[in-house]
Amino acid sequence: MRVFDVHAHIYPDKIAARVLRQLTEEAARCEGVAAPAPAYDGTRAGLLANLAVSGVTAAMNCPIATRPEQTRSVNDWAATQNAWPLLSMGSVHPDWPEIEGEVRHIRELGLHGVKMHPEYQQFRLDEARVRPLWAACRELDLPVLLHTGNDVCYPPPCNAPPCEVRRLAEAWPGLKIIAGHFGGWRMWDEVERDLLGAPVFLDLAFAMEELPPERVAAMIRRHGAERVLFGTDAPWCNPAATLALFRRLPLTETEQRAILWGNAAALFRLPQA
Repeated sequence: MRVFDVHAHIYPDKIAARVLRQLTEEAARCEGVAAPAPAYDGTRAGLLANLAVSGVTAAMNCPIATRPEQTRSVNDWAATQNAWPLLSMGSVHPDWPEIEGEVRHIRELGLHGVKMHPEYQQFRLDEARVRPLWAACRELDLPVLLHTGNDVCYPPPCNAPPCEVRRLAEAWPGLKIIAGHFGGWRMWDEVERDLLGAPVFLDLAFAMEELPPERVAAMIRRHGAERVLFGTDAPWCNPAATLALFRRLPLTETEQRAILWGNAAALFRLPQA
């Protein structure tokens, strides 16, 4: 069964080791316990080697422009990494002065969507400064993958709770939204109350590690398996371990095939592997 991971991360070779060290140390400080070792070294080569042994067929790199001045360089670098079996999204910082133009640049580069992180980039989903982003992504049919819910390194309240993700989807019909971390990391009750059934995709990154399999399966069915995507947040989760957790879910083979491959294949127009 083919598997597409919609939520993975790589970094430029020259900074990958430093980035992984800094983020691992920060996560350990915030959680108060030692963070698990990353699943690979954070490079393209490291992720490709992991794919070869994990059972994952292909993956999507999800970079984040954490400062305005990084925006163009992040996207130009992402374009150099955008080759099967490792595709890439782009990213736009909310304070980049030409948001619509940068979204068009992302489309022209052949990137497959826009990754946004409301905590790292410090914005709320309904802010005026990000409305040009939603408008351009909708016009150009570019999916937006949002970090939603809490983040290990940022204290609550978060900038993208499930209720506001729903409001974003309702305010921008036709915008293809992927709510990362199952619609709201560590806000599972709010996801069930406020987001399930909304016209958004949910990815499974860092959810199955937190929830009983029966609850995950029930939430998937309430939302609709056709709007759920397999994701790992690698290297912060081990793809092989996350895939093993997915296979424990009490889902039908049809549901599994849709989540592991079919839904992403339709959303991203994946090549035949």
